[in-house]
Amino acid sequence: MTGPMLPRVALLLIALLLPTGALAMGDLTGEGAVTRIPEPALDYRVRVTDTEMNQFEVVKASFQGHIHLSGTVGKARVSVPFDKIAKVIFEPMEGGDVLAVVTLASGRQQALTVDGSTPCFGLADFGNVSIRLLDLRDAEFLGRVHASKPDPAPPEDPSGAPPAE
Repeated sequence: MTGPMLPRVALLLIALLLPTGALAMGDLTGEGAVTRIPEPALDYRVRVTDTEMNQFEVVKASFQGHIHLSGTVGKARVSVPFDKIAKVIFEPMEGGDVLAVVTLASGRQQALTVDGSTPCFGLADFGNVSIRLLDLRDAEFLGRVHASKPDPAPPEDPSGAPPAE
């Protein structure tokens, strides 16, 4: 296939495949059905309250898949790791930004300006959760979730004999 037909076929393929790729990513953008959530590097338990006063606990909590809250303080870009956060109160600002008043584990408070459209993810006992920062009232950080480890297997005897009882 050559000539004027090739560009038309290529455009048709792009037009057909592009929406498919966008739909495949939709569940991690914070919009549409939340069929899966990002796997954060560490697992944190967070109690969130939305602007309509609905409250629930989630594990595998993340802000846009990350385990830190990023924003600005004046002209500086900052990231506060979850390990340092006790609670965050979110207050809407003009232009879609949110004022995040962070209470650190030390008790000190620090205000950040954050992007209100940032999706927050977690796993509640009833399913996957995605909510924008703009739709949150507060988030209380309850600490890391430590997976229980199975008992280690007894060491094997190099001779192959069964363990003595």
